[in-house]
This record gives sequence, C-alpha cells and structure tokens, in this order.
Amino acid sequence: MAKNIILNVENRNTFGKKNRSLRRNGITPVHVYGLKSDSLSLQANKKDLISVLKSAGRTTPVSIKIKDGEETITIVREIDRHAVSGDIQHVDFLRVDVNEEVESPVPVILINQDKAPGTAGGAGVVTQGTFEITVRAKPFDMPNELEADCSVLDDLEATILSSDIMLGEGVSLSSSSDDRIAWIQPPRVVVEETADSEEGTSEEGDESAEDSNASDEQQESTSEES
Repeated sequence: MAKNIILNVENRNTFGKKNRSLRRNGITPVHVYGLKSDSLSLQANKKDLISVLKSAGRTTPVSIKIKDGEETITIVREIDRHAVSGDIQHVDFLRVDVNEEVESPVPVILINQDKAPGTAGGAGVVTQGTFEITVRAKPFDMPNELEADCSVLDDLEATILSSDIMLGEGVSLSSSSDDRIAWIQPPRVVVEETADSEEGTSEEGDESAEDSNASDEQQESTSEES
C-alpha cells in the first residue's frame, strides 16, 4: 500500500495575474476538483509542494489538508510550469475515492541490463522503447513505478512486452499488452568499400595516362606537319 503523503494548504482569494504576487512570496496556487464536488481554489507553500510532488509523482495519493477545514484524498493531475524557468506555476489535484479504481500512467524502469545474456560479447545493447504503461488500481494500491527485468533477454529475438511486467496485487493493465518495453539492439555494421575505391582510382588513373599519351602524340604530329 502506498504511503500517506500530506500537503497542508489554505484557501486562496487571489486569481489571474494577482497570483504572481503569491509566487514571489513562495506560495503556489493549487486547484482541487472531481467526484462531482465543488472545485477548490487553494494555495500551498512552494517548498512543501515541491517535496510532495517528488514523493508522490503522478500515482501516489496525496491527502490535501485545508487549514481549519476538510481533508481529501487526491492524485496529481496537472503541473503547469513556466515556459522559460521551469518553475511550478500551478498544480491541479483530482479527488479520488479510495475504494474505487483509477487509471494512471506509471513509469517503467529497466533493471539488470548488465545481466542480459543477449548482450554478451558485444552482440548488442539493451534498448527501451516504452517508458510508461497505463494501469488500473485503487489509489493506495497504485505503484509508483514498475520494473522490467532485462535478465530474460537471452538473444536478439527476445523482447519484453508490457504484458510481461509484474504489476502486483490489485493492479491491472489498461494500455496495450503488446507494447514493446525492451529488447536487444544489434550493433550497426559499417561496410568498408576501400577495395572498390582503390580499383576505381586505378582505372581512372590508367585512363588519364592514356589520354595524356594520346595528347602528346597529337602535338608531335602537328609539330612535324608545321
């Protein structure tokens, strides 16, 4: 079960361009919506918010605790960042029912790449094609990340599909079961054509020599006639 992450917030009374003053003071606007309830305009300490986002990612539930108010379970749905600086401008949280399954993309990481038999002797390198898959689970059963074990890649024909990933109890795959997660990519073969190039150069050289000799003979003939 996922750990309980709490974000303390306060109600927000500023909107639009006025939110700039909040950000200058280390406060970030947040928004909570979903479950057919009224949406809430809130604000959180920037440092606290960044810490929560690092811990929760987009899959682990976050308990939004409003000062002198309600507490609700959410997951991160949207992070708005400044186009130049990358600073967080606004975060949307979606309310979830802890007893109902939700759908979410989960990152896939590769493990044991150095133990893949198919790479022995420089036969190739492990290549990752899909970096996240979508799964369904109750909020506190949702994995933070999933692992693809590359030790099963024993030759160039072997492939790890999304259906091969161990999801854990209470978690089911929502995206395609045929997505290619990882495989062995053979090294590129560089074909050298030095022999052909040398042959071509030799032939061209012979032709040039013949043309030169012919030109000399023609000049001698012209000279004699003169």
